[in-house]
Amino acid sequence: MKEMLSWGFISQQLIFLVRIILAMLCGCIIGIERQQRIKVAGTRTHMMIAMAAALMMIISKYGFIDVIGRAGVSWDVSRVAASIITGIGILGGIIITGRQGRVSGTTTAAGLMATIAIGMAFGAGLYVMGVGVTALLLTMQYLLHQNLWIVRQTIRAQAVFHIEHGTGDYQKVLEELEKYEIHIQQFKWEKMGSESFQICCDVTIPARYTKEEIISIFAGMPETENFDIVYI
Repeated sequence: MKEMLSWGFISQQLIFLVRIILAMLCGCIIGIERQQRIKVAGTRTHMMIAMAAALMMIISKYGFIDVIGRAGVSWDVSRVAASIITGIGILGGIIITGRQGRVSGTTTAAGLMATIAIGMAFGAGLYVMGVGVTALLLTMQYLLHQNLWIVRQTIRAQAVFHIEHGTGDYQKVLEELEKYEIHIQQFKWEKMGSESFQICCDVTIPARYTKEEIISIFAGMPETENFDIVYI
């Protein structure tokens, strides 16, 4: 009890608390950027996981000092830290969702992993590494959201076309898509009546088109029944 009330013990706990606060602040900064982009994980989520990671890292390093040297007790400082990495796999799996064969949320999950690593760095007392990686992560996020050509990706969309007059209109749809270098990857054909049918197809769209231009292309085709754009 006296040891717990000693100034040395209290000062050490205060240092640990400072590490946790720094981890929370860096998590908050990352979370604000993510929340501004309307992502699944926002400010509170990033703050909490950074705080939890820092606390678990401190426990991993210092939480078992009082039992060191006792008979039959072994101590591995990496065991709790390794479990943190395992836990992010579960968290990432929840965030990354699949719908109709599509995957989303991978960037958010990767960002959470980076935030956890930053929390672990502060928990381990690596202040410069924690602050430095936070700055690198924010710089990367802001730069790569400036519509630079190097990060533009092919756009995938699911379009449904209603064809009324046989193969002639179908050929017209193909020619219209080819004009914009939009390519059909796979399609599903369904007969709707004696002289009409519906085609549901996955198409890839060149990255140079803006969302407004894509809407204009599909909306300008009278055969278009509906379409759903997904960025990959």
